Amino acid sequence: MTSEQYQPQNLFHPDHCYQVSVDENGHETLSMRISEAMATVVENDLREIPPLYDVIDPDALNNVFHSFSVETHRPHHSLTEIVFSWYDHAVRVRQTGEIRITNQPVIPEIGTDAASSAVFSAEALSDTDGVAYEYAPAEDVGTAVVLAIADEVGVEPRALRERLSDRINPDVLTNLFGPKLDGTSRPGGYVSFAFQGYFVTVSSDGTITMQSELAQLKQEGGNVLVVGDVPDDVFATARSFLVGDPKPTQHDLYTLLDRSPAALQQSATPVQPTLGTGEILDYQIPVRSAGVREFPSEHQTQNTQITQVTGELSDLRTTLIQSLAKYEHDIADPAVADLRLYIDSLRPIIDDADTDVATFLQPLQHAVSAVGAVGYYLLPGDRNVPWIQELEADFDAVIELRIGTSGPEQRWSLRQTGYTTRWFSLD
Repeated sequence: MTSEQYQPQNLFHPDHCYQVSVDENGHETLSMRISEAMATVVENDLREIPPLYDVIDPDALNNVFHSFSVETHRPHHSLTEIVFSWYDHAVRVRQTGEIRITNQPVIPEIGTDAASSAVFSAEALSDTDGVAYEYAPAEDVGTAVVLAIADEVGVEPRALRERLSDRINPDVLTNLFGPKLDGTSRPGGYVSFAFQGYFVTVSSDGTITMQSELAQLKQEGGNVLVVGDVPDDVFATARSFLVGDPKPTQHDLYTLLDRSPAALQQSATPVQPTLGTGEILDYQIPVRSAGVREFPSEHQTQNTQITQVTGELSDLRTTLIQSLAKYEHDIADPAVADLRLYIDSLRPIIDDADTDVATFLQPLQHAVSAVGAVGYYLLPGDRNVPWIQELEADFDAVIELRIGTSGPEQRWSLRQTGYTTRWFSLD
């Protein structure tokens, strides 16, 4: 079996495992439900199966999650899970109450050379995109997690915006995979959850691994909605903040729907992109009585390629998807490329009575993610408007803008971990 087959999405694929339905009104403990499920899988009497106690502390298991409720269906709660090896099977239990057991007879022990705990985590970490801390078996694991996160964020523990207890019961983390009463170790398990904008995995081998969702988004690609009821110059400042100082590996693809290229180049961009690192797609609102051009026109200005796109909105989307695919095909090393898409703004798409914005954006969002790019979609408007809140569900993150006491400010809301930053300056 290859390492890819050991990834959670494959190991616990519905076709490869036994699944116990969520029982919101059940009175059995979680440990009992898991034990009964295992007995069903192996077709054996529960008394003939090695005790669950040998691989995980049943009392800690029963109390590690918050009580099942509608709240557990939020995305960051779906990340909270425990995986362990028992009786030559892999068991996964999530905070939502879902239990899955592999029907594969053998899996590598977590913590061995065959597969580290990171391979099994909900968001697999590598040596380059995560950090690891070690803890001693007798250590207070909950405190170790808080200290590790605070160290990574660079603040005092009391300055963290979230409490660990809001995500998982910290009091039982120490006992979950701690040694048995006779001192025998419990190898082969981990608990994974979201905390303070990080994916955190606590392994039975004494390792805490962490990865920032924001870092993962920038590395693997995704789609970000930039929204706020603020003047245009605040959006220009936000775009400049997102562009930063262009790097040799960075390619910025601007799509203008209600702004001219001249206005873009006169905005607060700190450094104009040089030839080969920047491109502007200037969408011309069609004048139907005058007809529609079949092909876009191109010219150069200030070392930036400008392509005028005419036609329907669907033509613009097709051109964008083709530009993304072409850039990925042309670059020498996709692993180090930094492709960013800026759509300025979504308002003309939203105002088009014949276009459903969510349906329109989905193919483009998929294309952005497929090439590992980051797409920023600017939308002037109040984030609290219901239809904008509905639109947020299709994005990996939201940047909200406002005018604060000291000037333009932003705050980020990360969808998977359910974390929202403090307001901080755009400068």
